[in-house]
Amino acid sequence: MSLPSFRESAERNFDDLDADNDGFLTRHDYLALAQQRLQRAGVRPDTPAGEALVDAFLNAWDTHARALDTDRDGEISKEEYVRSFEMLVRTGALEAVLAPISKATFTVADHDGDGHISAEEFRSLWSHRDTGLATAFTEADSDGDGRISFEEFARARHGLLISGG
Repeated sequence: MSLPSFRESAERNFDDLDADNDGFLTRHDYLALAQQRLQRAGVRPDTPAGEALVDAFLNAWDTHARALDTDRDGEISKEEYVRSFEMLVRTGALEAVLAPISKATFTVADHDGDGHISAEEFRSLWSHRDTGLATAFTEADSDGDGRISFEEFARARHGLLISGG
C-alpha cells in the first residue's frame, strides 16, 4: 500500500474512532464506541459478552495511548494517529491491538452462539444504515455458505481497516 493510501486509511479510521467528533481520540471515544456497538447488537454491558467488548475497547485505548500519544496529553490527535498508522500496520501491532475487539465484536453479534454470523446478526454490526449491507455481507462470506465465520469476519475487518474496502 502506498503512503497516500496509508494516510487515507489512517484518516478514515481516526474519524471512525472519534466518537464525539472533536478531532481527538480519548478514552471516552473508545468507551462510547463499545457502548454504541452493544446498543446496536442489543447486548447489555453487564453481560459477559458486553463486559468483554468494553474491556477490549478500553485495552485498545490503553495500547493506542501508550504508542500514539506522543505528547502525553491524554489525547491522540489526528496527526499523531496518522503518523503512526503505517508503523502499526507494518509491524502487526494494529492487528494485535484490534484482535480482541474483533473477537468480542464477533461474540456479541453471534446471538445464537453457533460460531457464525448470519445475515440478520451481521445487520446488528452494520453502522452504515441501508447502504451496502448485502454487499458487505457477501464480500465477508468468502466461502459463500451464507454465514460468516470468525476467520472470515477478522479478514474482512482487517481489509476494511487497511484499505477501506
